[in-house]
Amino acid sequence: MVDHSTAILSDNLAVGYTSGPEFLTAITSVSGGYERRNARRANPRWRFDFSIAELNDDEIRDMLDFYMGRRGPLYSWLLKDPWNFELVDETALIGGTVLVAAGGETTAQVIKRYDIGGNPFTRTIKYIASGTLKVYVDGVLDGSATHTDGLVTLSAPLTAGQVVTIGTAASPTEYYFPVRFRNDFAGLQMSSQSANYGSIQSFDAQEVLE
Repeated sequence: MVDHSTAILSDNLAVGYTSGPEFLTAITSVSGGYERRNARRANPRWRFDFSIAELNDDEIRDMLDFYMGRRGPLYSWLLKDPWNFELVDETALIGGTVLVAAGGETTAQVIKRYDIGGNPFTRTIKYIASGTLKVYVDGVLDGSATHTDGLVTLSAPLTAGQVVTIGTAASPTEYYFPVRFRNDFAGLQMSSQSANYGSIQSFDAQEVLE
């Protein structure tokens, strides 16, 4: 569970990140030039490397306030990845394992699937942006559906063969990554051109696996 679930870095500050998944793979070279590759953990951990050259003094202070509130890397918080924050027609998991209802189920877990080229990867989505959740049962909006940590409670039991989807192209559901700062030191540098601007260099973050 994220430590500070209401601590969400604002969109105007959550810029300048180089983001993406980081796997942990052991690669051993063997005779003949062949390789052995083993995954050292089942899930990737998203990494956010932050470097921005120009922020005004108010933005610098806001970023420092946010960092201090988290006590550096001590407390986890929520971050929107600008490349990876929307769910559009995403099929939810029913009963934790299947995509199609057997009948009688009342809950479904929000997930994100990455599936181009086969061998899909699925991640559980827990932290949904307030007011953005849109749940559809066989294409019909369930306006009374609620969720806790991404587990959706439907307004009525499902019947056999029904499918639950999350978000649409016109109204995507948005989500956050649980992260923490990576560094105990926050590097701030005043611009040599103006005392009203500066740069941030050491505010990198990484996903907290749960």
